[in-house]
Amino acid sequence: MKVVYASRSGNVEKFVMKLGRNVDSMRIADGSEKVDEDFIIITYTDGVGSIPRQVETFLKANRDHLKAAAVSGNERRFPNTFAGAADKIAAMFDVPIIVTFDGEGGGDAVDDVVDFLEENS
Repeated sequence: MKVVYASRSGNVEKFVMKLGRNVDSMRIADGSEKVDEDFIIITYTDGVGSIPRQVETFLKANRDHLKAAAVSGNERRFPNTFAGAADKIAAMFDVPIIVTFDGEGGGDAVDDVVDFLEENS
């Protein structure tokens, strides 16, 4: 299963790299990208709990292949809206949230995504 991701500060990209070299990944640049296979989205949370604009544009155009989401946030700076994009993606596209993680994520979050990919590939 493909991993599609968006990374503004580099944290999500670092998280994706922790998934391993064998992961088929694609970075969203502007939201116009197309995917014709099943994928998960890994993204940051924008503003105060929002889905980044280019991610929402991408997901609307590729919703048929979206299977789940993993979302980053900043728990110290935004404790009330930490990883708020996760709930919005789950509700808007009717997909499960694999995990939410702070910054570039740690071992448990990485393991959760790797397990999901292995179980659904």
